[in-house]
Amino acid sequence: MLSVRRAAEVLELFSVERPHWGPTEVAAEIGVAKSSAHALLRELEHAGLLEGMACGRYRLGWRLAELARTMLQTNGHSATVVPVAHELAHELGETVHFAALDRDRVLYVASIVPPGGVAAPRVPVSAELTPLGQVLSTEHRGVLVGPQRALIGVTCAATALRVRDEPTGSLGVCASTERFATQRDVYARALGATRKRLARGVRE
Repeated sequence: MLSVRRAAEVLELFSVERPHWGPTEVAAEIGVAKSSAHALLRELEHAGLLEGMACGRYRLGWRLAELARTMLQTNGHSATVVPVAHELAHELGETVHFAALDRDRVLYVASIVPPGGVAAPRVPVSAELTPLGQVLSTEHRGVLVGPQRALIGVTCAATALRVRDEPTGSLGVCASTERFATQRDVYARALGATRKRLARGVRE
């Protein structure tokens, strides 16, 4: 079990900001000997989860993309929620996120950004920084409105989702703070109606 935990620690080091890691850096970061770090990296490479580079460092492997695709295709909630998120973005003309909580971080499973919509965060963010995480980490009922503090000048309305009585993540509408102020009630009502549709597991 310790080796599995160590492998997970290694994989979590990789990010958009730091996509490449070598044995020396990994050893220092997770607190193991360089030889142990090298062995972990080689095992993850053998499993296809990492890819060795000519410079001796490693980057994430394609096997992770395959696993993510399989998860999304076999997760009934994703198959139900993502199409509805596209419909909502088209209806409102604003960015819509479908997000999940990974410990204390918000993972953006799908972000639909129509022309003129605000950008999506490029990396997972702390749950406390966005209503999409707050409705999950605090078990908030209904629609929560607040700033998306991971991005400047963006406000979001978010609601926690249940599909056929199973928790499945959160759905949020995000817009520039200035535009959001004029459409706040519209976004909140649309999210509330969408939450009810998804709770029944029905696409109307």
